[in-house]
Amino acid sequence: MKGMIMAGMMALSLVLGGMAIFSNAWLEEVDDGTTSSVGLSNMELSGDMGDDCEMMAEMMDAMMDGAESTCDGDELTTVVAISDYCAMMEGTDADDCDKTASAGTMGSIGMWGGVVFALLATLMMVLPMAGVDAMDAIPEMGQKVISWGAGGLMLLGMVLWYFMLPDGDSTISTGLWMAGAAMSIALGSTLIGQFIPSDE
Repeated sequence: MKGMIMAGMMALSLVLGGMAIFSNAWLEEVDDGTTSSVGLSNMELSGDMGDDCEMMAEMMDAMMDGAESTCDGDELTTVVAISDYCAMMEGTDADDCDKTASAGTMGSIGMWGGVVFALLATLMMVLPMAGVDAMDAIPEMGQKVISWGAGGLMLLGMVLWYFMLPDGDSTISTGLWMAGAAMSIALGSTLIGQFIPSDE
C-alpha cells in the first residue's frame, strides 16, 4: 500500500509538472480589460475586441514574429514566445522583458529536470510491482538522489525563476500553482518513503 501511494503521488507530480511547464499562465496581470499572462517560455494576451476581433488578430500576427492569434467570438487571444515579444520592446521595458525571458529559461531547466527525475522515480516504484527488474541496477544512493531530485529540482527552478523576475504587480496564476503542487507532492512522496515504515 505504501509503495502504491508513493508511486501514485510521484506520477501525479509528473503530470502536474509537465502541465506547469507548458502553461502560459504562471503570472497574470489585468490592465484596462486586457489580460496578460506569462509562462516560462510564452506569454498570452487576451481581451474583448468586439466586431474588430478578426482584424486585430491579423494585425497582432503581423506585428509579432511567431505570434498566433485566435478569436473566440469577440475575445482575442494571442500567444507569442517571450523572446519574440521582447524583440519589440525598447529601453527599460526591453530590459524587464529580457529578465523575464531569462527567468523562464532557468525555471524551465529546473522544472524539466524535476519532471525527468519524477519519471525515473515513478518507474523505479511501478516496474517492480509488475515484476520488471530493469531499474534494480541503480544503486541505492542513486535511487535516493532521483527521489529527492524530482521535487528538489522543481523547487530550485521555481526559486531561480522567482528571484530573476523583474519587479511588477502581477498575481500568481494556474501554472505556478500547478508547479508548486507538483513540487510538494514529489517531496511528499519521498518523505513518506524515508520516514514512514512500510507496515503503517
